[in-house]
Amino acid sequence: MAELKLAVRMDAIPGAGASAAALRKSLTIAASMGVRNVELCGRSHVPVSELSDTGVRTLRKILDDLNLRIASIRFQTRFGYDVTDHLDQRVDATKSALKTAYRLGAPLIVNQIGTVPPPPTNIDQAVNQAGSSLLLNPSGSGDESDWSNDLPADLASELANSIASSRIGKEIAGQGAAGSDASRWETLREVMDDLSRYGAKVGCFLAAETGTESGTDLAALLDAIPDSFIPVALNPGQLIINRFRVDEAINALCSRISIVHAVDGVMDMAAGRGVAVPLGEGTADFPSLLGRLEDIPFRGPIVVGRPDMRPKTAIMELQQSLEYLRNL
Repeated sequence: MAELKLAVRMDAIPGAGASAAALRKSLTIAASMGVRNVELCGRSHVPVSELSDTGVRTLRKILDDLNLRIASIRFQTRFGYDVTDHLDQRVDATKSALKTAYRLGAPLIVNQIGTVPPPPTNIDQAVNQAGSSLLLNPSGSGDESDWSNDLPADLASELANSIASSRIGKEIAGQGAAGSDASRWETLREVMDDLSRYGAKVGCFLAAETGTESGTDLAALLDAIPDSFIPVALNPGQLIINRFRVDEAINALCSRISIVHAVDGVMDMAAGRGVAVPLGEGTADFPSLLGRLEDIPFRGPIVVGRPDMRPKTAIMELQQSLEYLRNL
């Protein structure tokens, strides 16, 4: 098995804050654990949707001093992209975050895009019509006609290869049967289509995190967006907590998996719900999981840490998680 590219989720480290001093301290702790990659929080630590030029330069200097790189930036919106209320503001904030994340050297931002409903019954017709649009107008419309030529030269090769020849056709309008699930599904499809095109322009992609739906439902949505690359952040713990199968998600999402959040989970029968637990203490079979990812092959970062870790034991749990993965 290839050497794992391990990273630490910074909002799991106690005391990590938005100030440069607090961020430097927490990044120093992460570097002392022997990792070279981190996941930042784009809300509490680094306000990526509104970070100034000075802020970008300061953070890049701190990272360079500690020999660290940003594997991803977590940009959790208050609601998913399936909720139409204030949707434009969420989309604009996400686009701003994507642009700033690229300037910070991050190839991905991560968000739970919303609860993805099962695909509408006429999904095949919608996808076929989208394909016809591409044949009729292979360059798209308006000033979007040749966006693939604008890709940054230093965009990660595995991402660039996936979208370098992409051309996005016209959006599907009015598809899907009547009903809230069909409307939400179509809204998600349109928003992810828009964000994937924007991500290709600026050089940073939005990765859809698993957990609120099955891997097959998420794959169905992403596959219904023709000729686009939308990466996925695999979170085994969240899948387990919501009673979905991890192996099924890996099989369905396959080469879209660009980052893994090494979170474990177990069902609490007394509480009637799933809970996150320290790595290796839940039902996620990480040796088998990593073997499946190796077969894809997956070469992205594996992030340890979760936001609900106890402050008194968080550092120790992070170190134990890293050691657990290194020993596999």
